[in-house]
Parts: sequence; C-alpha cells; structure tokens
Amino acid sequence: MNILIHLAEIMPQSRPFWEYSNPPPGMIAAGIFFMLLLCIGVAVDVGLVLHWIKRPVNWNELKNTLKDRAIPARLLLTVFSITIGFYLLASWLYLLLFPAGQLEGHTIVFQSLAFHFPVLFLIALLFRLSGIKGSAFFGLSRRKAPRRIGLGLLFYLAALPMLWFYSTVFQLFLQKLGYDFSLQDITTVLAASGPWPMRMVLFFIAIIVAPVFEEIIFRGILFPFLVQRLGFWSGIILVSLIFGGLHLHLPSFPPLFLLSVVFCLAYARTRSLLVPITMHAAFNSVTILILLLMDG
Repeated sequence: MNILIHLAEIMPQSRPFWEYSNPPPGMIAAGIFFMLLLCIGVAVDVGLVLHWIKRPVNWNELKNTLKDRAIPARLLLTVFSITIGFYLLASWLYLLLFPAGQLEGHTIVFQSLAFHFPVLFLIALLFRLSGIKGSAFFGLSRRKAPRRIGLGLLFYLAALPMLWFYSTVFQLFLQKLGYDFSLQDITTVLAASGPWPMRMVLFFIAIIVAPVFEEIIFRGILFPFLVQRLGFWSGIILVSLIFGGLHLHLPSFPPLFLLSVVFCLAYARTRSLLVPITMHAAFNSVTILILLLMDG
C-alpha cells in the first residue's frame, strides 16, 4: 500500500499526500485508479511500438496532408482576430458583471457562453463563406467516428505514462526550488462541492466544449498552417509551446506541452481531428474523476 500512497503523492494536479497523516480512502482509491491506468498505458505502448515496427509511419506523407489543410494567411488572421476580440470582450464583460473576479461555477458558464460558442459559430460561418467544408477539412466522418474515438482513447492511454513521468520530474524539480504548488483555478472549481445540475454543466464544458474548441483552434487551424510555413516538427513545438503557455500554470506546463505534442502527432497520423478531441476529453475526464474520488 505504501507504493500507492507514494504514487498519489506525485500524481500530477493533485493535493500532495504528505499533507495528511492518514490519507482518506478516496485518495487511496484515486491512487489505485491512476496506477491501473498507467499499467494499461504501458501495455498499450508496447503494442503500438510492435505495430509501428512492422508498419513504419510515412512522416512525409503525413506532413504533406497537413500542408494541404493549411488555410490561407488572411483567413487565419481573421480567425485569430475574432478569437482574441471575443476573448477581450468576454473578459471585459466578466469584470463588469463579476467585479470580485472570483472564478465560480456560474462565471465559468458565462465565459463559455460569451467566448466558446460565438467563436465556434463565427469560425463555422467563415469556413462556409470560404467554401471550406469543415467535416472534410478536419477529417470528420460519421461512419468512421467509433473507430476514431477508440483510437483517441488508445492513444491517450499510451501517452499517460510519459505524461506522468515527465510532469512528476518537473514537479519534484520545482519542489526543490521551493515552489508552492496549487491547482489551476478551474480545477479547484470543478472539484468543489455544489448543486449537481451546475456541476454537470461544468463537466460538460470541461469534457466536451473546451476540448472541441481548443482542438479546432490549435490542432485543426493553427497546426497545419505552422507545418506549411515552418516544417513538421517546428510546427509541433511552436503550437505546443503556445498551448501550454496559454494555460498560465507553471506546474501544468510540461504535461500540457507533451499533451499538445501527442495531440499533434495523433492528428497527423489519423488525419482526423476527432482523435485529439477524444484524447483531450479523456484527459479532462480522468482529471475530474480523480478529483471526485479524492474528495469522496
């Protein structure tokens, strides 16, 4: 059992176990659940390595596919002007309506309604006016959706051991420097108790809305454009630096950077944005589930 406690101590984005003399049962359950996922992830990694040894990936072909999906610079500028504009507008309205500035359940819902949904609608409208069919552009297909979702879950499990290892090393490094850990604000809100209807809305935003929005922006639109202009690996690194940095949470930067790298590789490999969306949703879902287990 000591190894489970040690595992949970260094589990990313969790309260350190050493704050408790007798860890509650919920935290032990969270450690067991997370260790089980890690074991499954290692097994999946072995299987994928053996598969790719027999069937090597043609990276040049994948790179060319991404280049073909790069939108014109003017359209990209328009998309990001809209995104930044609505972000600033939503921030201004947020400060106007909630002067205390405290992040709570209803304020997260407001931010999503004022930012995510209008930006997604305008992007869809821009694509339509530009003659770009979103389903084909992002590699979305109803017929192939179950297989793509399955691949997304598989790739998420494969990425989990690597994410845990590097984020653990980074967190231990920061601990040695005297850095005081804290959860991201939105994670704290999701973990807090409250009326279940509101919590379900927040879970929907975290598991569905945010992954769809971020994957369309970062992997679907920005990533192919950067690959066309900078090259395959340079594009992955730059979009991942942006993705990790914009979350503004130092302890989460390594796992978020690595997550973005894996999302980019998964999108390039499968040519379907549904795969990184599923991976992103799985990452958020597991984080929320672990927090619920710990608080239970």
